[in-house]
Amino acid sequence: MKICVVHVNAEEVSAPYAALIDRNFQRVKRPDTELSHRFVAHLRRATDTVFAYPTLLNKVDVVERFIEADKEGFDAAMVACSGDPGVAEAQTVTSIPIVGPMEATMHYACTFGHRFGIVTVADRSWSEYCDKLVWAAGLRDRLSGIASIATPSREAFTRGFEKPEELAHEIEQTAERLVEQGANSVVIGSAGLSVIASTAGLVQTGSGAPVFDCLSIGLKFAELKAELMRRKAMPPVGPIGFGERMSDADVVRLRKLFELS
Repeated sequence: MKICVVHVNAEEVSAPYAALIDRNFQRVKRPDTELSHRFVAHLRRATDTVFAYPTLLNKVDVVERFIEADKEGFDAAMVACSGDPGVAEAQTVTSIPIVGPMEATMHYACTFGHRFGIVTVADRSWSEYCDKLVWAAGLRDRLSGIASIATPSREAFTRGFEKPEELAHEIEQTAERLVEQGANSVVIGSAGLSVIASTAGLVQTGSGAPVFDCLSIGLKFAELKAELMRRKAMPPVGPIGFGERMSDADVVRLRKLFELS
């Protein structure tokens, strides 16, 4: 099985981060799963992903990588970002499962109890974005709350990768507060924090509530959807309504209209 992992920053800034992700993925993937990392062409600042305009522009690059993965024969693809950028758009122009790790992890968390909480970064804009993702997934009534760590993102994504145990402890403490507020499980609503938590071995709080690294869960969903598509002829996404696939002729027409390669 071949899974394509699409990163939301260019390779020159994402390669070390991708190596950490791959190390975590090696612990959870199926033995026969081959992983390939692909990168967008333009975005070079992770901090840009908390703003709507650069995210909109970057989605085009993300979708391009998904289209390439489909043409190259991958069994499934996922985006290595908890914002799930480009997933809904790519699902309308590809024939393989395209997975958004945050949506997958929130639904998975619902199988562990009535309510889940979300731990995320210190940026208020990203907390609000996480809330929008919950609404989009139809899970607002299952959410107990969203809590941010105190460490600023600039420090979290430098010192955190150097000393992951320290930041993982803060993630665990923040998750425990959500458990006290009624969460049965906790989703890490940040790809970077997910990598740090898994690198440090964080899988549950002191009270025993599971803490989910959204990227690892996303990978397992990509494997699951690819296997069900292969063995049971399940469609990659619901073919009726918002997930309906565009005709090849319309895709070609639009790509010419917007001067895409």
